[in-house]
Amino acid sequence: SEAIDLAIRALIDTGDEVLIPQPSFVCYGPIVTLANGTPVAIETSVENGFKLTTEALKAHITPKTKALVLPYPNNPTGAVMRKSDLEAIAEVIRDTDIIVISDEIYSELTYGDEEHCSIVEIDGMKERTVLINGFSKAFSMTGWRLGFAAGPAPIVTQMLKIHQYGIMCSPTMSQYAAVTALK
Repeated sequence: SEAIDLAIRALIDTGDEVLIPQPSFVCYGPIVTLANGTPVAIETSVENGFKLTTEALKAHITPKTKALVLPYPNNPTGAVMRKSDLEAIAEVIRDTDIIVISDEIYSELTYGDEEHCSIVEIDGMKERTVLINGFSKAFSMTGWRLGFAAGPAPIVTQMLKIHQYGIMCSPTMSQYAAVTALK
């Protein structure tokens, strides 16, 4: 949750728009508002499997659009964007200055024949994506409050500046547990 907040605060200036597929985790809109940005809901539906479509994305992009929150696998719908879905979204985003905030906290809960694919794996998207993940879902560490963000150095540097004045670090116990989980 902190990484989401940091990414949005590091990226958003007053009046910037952030596109948020809905339904999704409840914090995105309020965090954008706290950063003096404008949350823009993009409604998804059961008919399209609650996935973000290129048509809906294109319809909501304006000159004020600064970022797209990409919350897949999705909470609360369980919708998953497969590689082909992400390639189509990337095709739209590449021709813009939009930064993607990819919340992949549920990535390990992707089932079926295809494994989880991150949008950073798509050509040209690593340089314009802040990937957010953590240990709560994949390693059942929900109370340990430990996550991470990875992205372009200029953005992550700004996130770190904000972080160091709000929280010093995760508890040492959580850090050691995360290292053990990754091993």
